[in-house]
Order: sequence, then C-alpha cells, then structure tokens
Amino acid sequence: MLTRLAERLRARQPGGYRPGLTLERVRHNLAPLECQVESATLLHCNAGSGLAFDVRERVEPMFLAHTVLCEFELAVPGGLTGPARLELQHTGAFKREGIRCVVKQGDRAELATLIRRIEQDASLRAAILPLDFRRCELIGSEQGWLVRIEHFGASEVVNRLPPMRRYIRLTPAQRQCLLASFIVFMRLLGA
Repeated sequence: MLTRLAERLRARQPGGYRPGLTLERVRHNLAPLECQVESATLLHCNAGSGLAFDVRERVEPMFLAHTVLCEFELAVPGGLTGPARLELQHTGAFKREGIRCVVKQGDRAELATLIRRIEQDASLRAAILPLDFRRCELIGSEQGWLVRIEHFGASEVVNRLPPMRRYIRLTPAQRQCLLASFIVFMRLLGA
C-alpha cells in the first residue's frame, strides 16, 4: 500500500508547475534560431549548416519547491558495437583547465581512442570550458550518439513557500558556446 502511494505521489507533477512555460522562455533565448514547438515539453531547433537539436523540459520536485530544467540533446548518427555512456566533466580545482571523460557504461578499450580525441581536441576545449553545464553526457548505441547537456541557465526555480518563481536565462555568450560545442561533437562523434 505504501509503495502504491509513493508511486502515485512521484507520478504527479508538483504544484505550480506549468508545462512549456520555461521552454517558451528558452525559445526566446535562442531567438535567432528556428525553433519549432513539438509538444509542451519538447522544442526542436535548427541552427543551419546541418545542426539541429532538441530541447527537452524536465521537472525535479523538491519539498515545497521544484526546478524546471532544460536538456539540450543532439543526435549524431554513427554506430557502436555496444551501448556506451560517457560523462564529461570540467577539470581544475579553482579554474577550469580542461575536460575529462568518465566511462559510465561500455568497453573502456573500445572507447579509448574516442576519449583521447575528446579530451585533447582544442576546439572542443575552447567551446566547452566556458560553458556552465550541470551535466554533459554522451550516450552511444548502434544507431549513433546522443549528446545531452543540462545547462545551469535555461532553468527555473519555483518555491511554494514563500511564493517565488525565478527563471535563469541562457545568455547569448552561453548560447554560442553551446552551439560551438554541438558543432565540435558532430565532427568528433560522426568520424
């Protein structure tokens, strides 16, 4: 009985959550790009020159509050022999100095060349070091790679007590870094 109650509470959306509101603000932050609303929680963007990506809205409930996060997803065709999942992290204690790939799933030996290319690519480092991301992961399958970046900006914090709603926008400089990162990922993962 308690498990069913917990499942019902988990399945409910938090009070005050308005699907699509944060995504509409993100669409305005991506203003020069062509963006098409696919659903209340999905936006498809086309940046030209073959770069097209999705923005997916996701809600994280908390006690008397919730955050609405946006995940930027880029699909890169190309195949692997098995599933893989890599997580990218900034390196450096006080100042961002580089990037590190952590293998979460997959054959480390098969991914070694790709990891080396990612960690040593100067154009990726130039694009991703200034990018303020909360999570950056590469999910590989036989169909190709999915690059998923969860940015600190393009999110909203909603409190119920005291009532407050605060949107953290995606700045133009961060938008450029995000697009530059996607372009480099297309080159690195498509090879």
